[in-house]
Amino acid sequence: MKVNKRLALILKSLVGLLVTLLLIIGLLEYIDITFTSEKARRVLLEQIKTLTQRDVRIDDEVQITVSLFPQLRVERVHIKNLEGFGDEDFLAISDAKIQLALLPLLTGSFHLEVIAANHVTISLIQKKEGKYNWSFDHLIRTPETISKETEAVTKKKATIGRLTLGVFNLTDISIKYTDASYDMIIDTHLDQLLINLNNRSKPQAEITGSFQSYPYNITLEADELNKLTTGQAWTLYGSGDIADRKTTINASVQLKEDGIYGNTDVNVKKIDLGMLLEEFGISEGRHASADEAVITTEFRGSSLTEIYQQAEISLQLLKGNWILSSTNNDKPKEFVFNNVSLRTSWNKPVIFHLDGMLAGEILKIDFNTNRLVEFFDEIQTLDVDLKADVAGSNITAKGTMDLPIKTNRFQLKISLEGKDLEKLNKILDSELPPFNNYSLTGYISANEKGFIVKADDATIGDTHFNTVIVIDTSSIKPFWTINLNSPQLQIKDFEFAEAKTEKPAAETIKAALKKTGGESKQEPGYRLKQIVDDPKMHFDLNLKVEKVLAGESVLGGSSLKMKLRDGTLIIQDAELDLPRGKIISTVSFKVNNEQVTGALKLDIDKFESGVVARYFTQGSSDGGVISARVDLQLGGKNFTRLFDHASGKMDVALWPGNVRTKIFDVWANNLFLLILPEIRKKESRVNCVVALMDLEDGIMKEDFFGIDTTKVWMHGNINVDFANEYLVLSLYPRSKTARMFAVQAPIRVQGKFDDIGLITNPVDITAAYVSFITSPLHVPARRVFGDNVPDDASEICEQFYDREYVKKLKEKLQAEEQKEIDEWLDSD
Repeated sequence: MKVNKRLALILKSLVGLLVTLLLIIGLLEYIDITFTSEKARRVLLEQIKTLTQRDVRIDDEVQITVSLFPQLRVERVHIKNLEGFGDEDFLAISDAKIQLALLPLLTGSFHLEVIAANHVTISLIQKKEGKYNWSFDHLIRTPETISKETEAVTKKKATIGRLTLGVFNLTDISIKYTDASYDMIIDTHLDQLLINLNNRSKPQAEITGSFQSYPYNITLEADELNKLTTGQAWTLYGSGDIADRKTTINASVQLKEDGIYGNTDVNVKKIDLGMLLEEFGISEGRHASADEAVITTEFRGSSLTEIYQQAEISLQLLKGNWILSSTNNDKPKEFVFNNVSLRTSWNKPVIFHLDGMLAGEILKIDFNTNRLVEFFDEIQTLDVDLKADVAGSNITAKGTMDLPIKTNRFQLKISLEGKDLEKLNKILDSELPPFNNYSLTGYISANEKGFIVKADDATIGDTHFNTVIVIDTSSIKPFWTINLNSPQLQIKDFEFAEAKTEKPAAETIKAALKKTGGESKQEPGYRLKQIVDDPKMHFDLNLKVEKVLAGESVLGGSSLKMKLRDGTLIIQDAELDLPRGKIISTVSFKVNNEQVTGALKLDIDKFESGVVARYFTQGSSDGGVISARVDLQLGGKNFTRLFDHASGKMDVALWPGNVRTKIFDVWANNLFLLILPEIRKKESRVNCVVALMDLEDGIMKEDFFGIDTTKVWMHGNINVDFANEYLVLSLYPRSKTARMFAVQAPIRVQGKFDDIGLITNPVDITAAYVSFITSPLHVPARRVFGDNVPDDASEICEQFYDREYVKKLKEKLQAEEQKEIDEWLDSD
């Protein structure tokens, strides 16, 4: 019985104790008892001093709230800097609340369930000699250090381990970093830092704040903290938003005796590159973005300075675009890329590479510039070491550029070479011609008004130029002033590349012609009209050449001035010296209401056409001399139809020499080559051709048209309708010998320009005799030449090239004929 009574007493006591504990817990849960405690204040000071190894001051009293989780409220806590770092606080807290777990206190452990602090200021200082004020090496217990510690030290530090943390919540946090070695101060602010260590095997943290009004929120998870404090690799994973962009973070950190080692990978989706460029002071007002950015960092060091100085940083941008402002404000250019990479470290140059497309043209760039540290120190100039492939042109540039780039101040040494100059037009907003095999070596400088390019050696093929180009971008359209001087210009170097395009289907051609009112956009005349009507640039071109080469033929000097404005193209004072004469020309064009009008003045004084023959056919013996005087008002729907409504005069004299081959593929040449065999059938060699032509609204008729051969003189009628591209020609041969009725059958030609043919008419012989007897316009050769008819009347052709001479000759012939008629009538 005694045993049973004793057992019952024990059970009764345990039940009573349990009830008492439950009552106490219930009271602690609901009863809020707050008081101040000096002893708690001293204990807290001691614990913080032990933990931080720094002097600590608490300006206000410590308040304790008794509950199941007792709370301590502390205001104005100051943790001082290490000795030698000044009197400024290392950490200052305006208001802090600490919640302790009650039960761990019974075992001698000190578990801080929650630490909440508001308005926290942290000051981090790095001295010139490398010392810093945030060292907490006493908390790091790597295997190497543990083996070196004495038993006493180990026991002392073990007491520190009895202080554990639960939730660490800081709000309104200001961090100031001062680096005296670089004279640099960085201020940053966090809205909240929340660290949850309740699950020590998987600690978590959340960081929220904003940078330059851009908010961010990152949630982090990590390995257990023991790995970090024992020197093992400690991994960290995070996800969240930066400026409303999805972001992930992966990191690995390892603490060793000689410092911290680790790497980080940050992935940001849909980033605003324009904002980043502006923050770094590189460029302003740019609309640029990328689908994804991957930032990889490898770091090591015993201090923060060593860490960022030795860190290797790699940035990769995937699938992005950049809208670039254009000199034509209505048509900005778009740069798109699939991959952009950047590599750098603190004291090494930034190395940049990209593959993309700009304005539809391929763009590849390798670019080296300033060290990374310079971008954090109010950088004023950007170092430029550039190699690029732009639209098939290889470009290099070296020098410096003022920042931000928007100010357009720089001076660079440049080189440029490529195969097709025209491909740069979309990128430069220009109207460059499709020249082949070009290069330029010189300098480019810029200011707020535009650019200046100077090159002592710019080449197109084998032709070398001294070049100065001034580009004024201050107006709505850029204005180019181009000065080119060359000791020797080879015409072959300026042949345009032939377009290699597939012939479109008939349906495609019809649709294109319907949209353009009968004009194909592929026609050179249509393309030139579009350029003149609304050019991307205005320019003045001044060209001077000491010697012009046409293949192996040497001509004289040349010069011209060319102007391009909206709707207007002028080639002024174009001159070319010839061995026996000169070519002088001025031409102007104006595009208005879908029509092209213009004026042409051309004076060719005895140009040796053999130069042209040899140019197109090497070794050709063809030759001759041509003179021309042209004064026309032009008009048509494009530049290939300018004769459709032309009016004026066009005089041509040709001494063909040995003409056996086709030189130009134009209708006039086709006509000449067509009638030449007919002339040779008469065993005659052509001495000269003279055509004095009058044009009226696209219809050309002869004032005088004659061909002299060794045996016959041919007087002719010609009618050309340029609008309908139709030709009618009649030639009336007259024998130079003194034979009765020395006439021959006329030569008649007619047809479209691309289908000219000879016409046989059975009545031509009869018509020729009647014409011989009755027409004063078709006089025999003797009436033209006099009694002595030479085999070669080349000099006479030169007389016929004079309109005044022809006019007086006509008047004389008409007077003689009238006299004969009068005499015949009087004889009756």
